[in-house]
Amino acid sequence: MKLLLRTPSLVHAAHCENLLRAAGIRAELRNTWLAGATGDIPFQESAPQVWIADDAAEADAWAVLNAAANPAPGPRWQCRHCKEWHESQFSACWRCGAQHD
Repeated sequence: MKLLLRTPSLVHAAHCENLLRAAGIRAELRNTWLAGATGDIPFQESAPQVWIADDAAEADAWAVLNAAANPAPGPRWQCRHCKEWHESQFSACWRCGAQHD
């Protein structure tokens, strides 16, 4: 197991864990209940943490997180079923669920 990141936000840590798992990287969220202890114990020990199971997957894990934080720019697209407009990073319509071509 390797500690990948610490963050003050449990929501951010959970989002990173979900991204990694969706990419096939085994990840684990730790320190989900220690926020109330911050100050009594050091932040480094109480902050939510994301760990990966395979140390060798660290570069891939960072690539996944960087790609999610910096989506490739592209043109907006319009759903051919319901005509709703979407930003380029979305692959399906949020309104009707139709897949983007």
